[in-house]
Amino acid sequence: MNRSVIPSFSKTIMHYLDQLGVEVDKALQAQISEYGNDQRLPMALQDSLWQALEAHGDAELGLNIGLAFNPQSFDTLGFLLLSSPSIGAAVDSLIGYSPLIGEGGTFSKSHSSQGWHLSYKPDFCCAAALRMEAILSCVTTGAGWVAGQNIQPLEVGFAHAAMADEQAYRRVFGGAKLVFNASHYYLLYSDEDWHCKQREVSPALLAQMQELAKQQLAQLKPQSVVEQVNYLLARQPWLSRAQVAGSLAMSERHLSRKLADADSTFKALSEQVKKRRALELISAQNSSQSSIADMLGYADENAFAKAFKRWTGMGFREYKQQLPP
Repeated sequence: MNRSVIPSFSKTIMHYLDQLGVEVDKALQAQISEYGNDQRLPMALQDSLWQALEAHGDAELGLNIGLAFNPQSFDTLGFLLLSSPSIGAAVDSLIGYSPLIGEGGTFSKSHSSQGWHLSYKPDFCCAAALRMEAILSCVTTGAGWVAGQNIQPLEVGFAHAAMADEQAYRRVFGGAKLVFNASHYYLLYSDEDWHCKQREVSPALLAQMQELAKQQLAQLKPQSVVEQVNYLLARQPWLSRAQVAGSLAMSERHLSRKLADADSTFKALSEQVKKRRALELISAQNSSQSSIADMLGYADENAFAKAFKRWTGMGFREYKQQLPP
């Protein structure tokens, strides 16, 4: 199943670039502009836009793009977040309905003695650092929309080295502790800020926006069991059969039986998705065998190397050398 993103997301980026005087290939702009608000933009086209932005070499661009987003940039989900009574409630909506914006990764939350962690696991490789800085910047700004005041995280984790100087990060994240080369991407908020309810919200409006989001998500999600498995694996290719079965509220045995009725197996579907994603990711700049193996959920690099050779008949490096520059 092809991954996609709402066109307003990309159009907001292009509008901001126009304000900055940053030029993007006219043909690429025209392709994106062809998509109406009632259509979904292929993730591959979104990838091309980010790759074009990465080529500009502006170290602060991702942070600044994140600051440029507003609730209207995210259509229904943006208004749902604004209707939330607290950051915690908004995060629950973000986790449940983020595919309405795009299928580029997965949000999750956890709690510790430090506070609440909002984590994001990207399912993309090209321009990953630039995109993640935009996402973390946008979420931080969005927390302020929800709270009705300037709430900043206690700590921000980046799974890459610093791209800009500290002052650029401070403009977005204030006095938060900045952790670079972390194990994953995350924002940490205090318990007090997570549950802060300074702004009045309408329960009726919240219920209305939730129902609309549910309807749109139902339209986006596939119906047959094969389509449902492909949908889950396209977003999280590392999922095991047990995890997919749990997401579909059925036992592993029942899932296997349903797939067999459709002349398929979980192993075959998982292999197809991983092969497709690997071939997409390998063409990205700075992609490596180890990073793709990790993204696809392989236990180690050797296991991925064997699978890749089985799919393509050649090794990772050999295959990559044959790709056009």
